[in-house]
Amino acid sequence: MNRSYLILLMSLLLTAQSELFAQEVNWRALDENANHLVSAAFGADYSSYYGVSYGYVLRTGRRPLVIGTEFTASFGREILDDWKWRTGIQAELWKSGAFSLALKPAFILRRYESPLARMYSAGTNVSLAFGHVKAAWGLTATAHYDRSFATHLKHGSLKESYPGIRDGWYGASGGNFKFGARAHWSPGSWNVFLHLGKQYGQDFQHNPTLPFFAELSVQKLLHARL
Repeated sequence: MNRSYLILLMSLLLTAQSELFAQEVNWRALDENANHLVSAAFGADYSSYYGVSYGYVLRTGRRPLVIGTEFTASFGREILDDWKWRTGIQAELWKSGAFSLALKPAFILRRYESPLARMYSAGTNVSLAFGHVKAAWGLTATAHYDRSFATHLKHGSLKESYPGIRDGWYGASGGNFKFGARAHWSPGSWNVFLHLGKQYGQDFQHNPTLPFFAELSVQKLLHARL
């Protein structure tokens, strides 16, 4: 396959993987009656976006698990041109005093469309968060790895420059890393999260032109039982 086309395809995939939004959890604010997490977020990466999410707190042992689902879409004229749906599970692996290490694996479906091509992609994401977490406030360092393992492409104007390319399914097509810092403030049953950081291509060489990201999310803890 043409090398320049591969580089362009990688850029499209990085764009499709851009939105960060994930169901955040303040583990110290989860009391025995907090069962539902409802969140809304706004952020900027390759583009500006918004998202909503829901998480259910599952208590099966000494530490709770949060099972959640999230939907993110880019601002624009066509609301559903670019979107991402993710579902996953979160757990606090370790804690000592106010220090905490949490893990979140997730499965992701995404859609991205531009004049160049339309793509549907399935992939996985793994996130780690380590830092100082208290009920009222906290500061953590975060690391994320996002990888697409199957992508369906329907080419648009790309065919004019690369007439030999074919529509259809493609296998594993790369991923990206994101590293950042996240602060939270938790008044009462509300949580406010601010997340800032930088994104890198999987090989740390083919990085986005605008690699920085920012996200603000607001979350409500609900105590009602379903």
